[in-house]
Amino acid sequence: MTVRSSVARRERAREHARREILEAAAEVFARRGYTAATLADLAEAAGFAAPSLYRYFGSKEEIFQSLVEMLGAEVKATFECPVDRTLPFGERLAALFSGQQRLAESRGEIFDLVLGNAAQGAPCTLEGRSLADPGAGIAYYEEQLAGWLRRNASQDELRHGPDVAARAIAGIVFAYHHRRGEHPDPAERTRLVIDLALHGVSP
Repeated sequence: MTVRSSVARRERAREHARREILEAAAEVFARRGYTAATLADLAEAAGFAAPSLYRYFGSKEEIFQSLVEMLGAEVKATFECPVDRTLPFGERLAALFSGQQRLAESRGEIFDLVLGNAAQGAPCTLEGRSLADPGAGIAYYEEQLAGWLRRNASQDELRHGPDVAARAIAGIVFAYHHRRGEHPDPAERTRLVIDLALHGVSP
């Protein structure tokens, strides 16, 4: 085995361990909250002795920040999935939102925790935006959506430019994310978001 392949293997093992710690930490933070969760709790959930956790993360704050970055990357990935441009615009949007609904269903508590704890002072930023700002999460989403619209919607499919359309659609998406209990069926929420985004509220 060459030195280069050995280093690459160790790096892959390290990234795998970091991912497992973050997955376990997500559950602990969701259950206990940021403030109450301790490094010992996080280590135990991940199957590590507390001191060995420092081989991968320097602090609870770093774990939480890394979790925020992981979630941000997962959101961004939904905007980078291949798009069938032969489909009508509404169906393209539905495919995008369906992927995001799946992510929200699997990560919903963590998204709520991240946004809620950021407002309470938990240290986290997302691509330079402090999530202590209540508008930072939706601004990040708007930016990704505007880019998606530029790549995947033609001018005649949008009544307004991509930035304006992204702002309006993001508002609808976030409103329904925070009201999941009123519309527990993900497919129903997607249909409502698409209908409001494309047709507004008039018959």
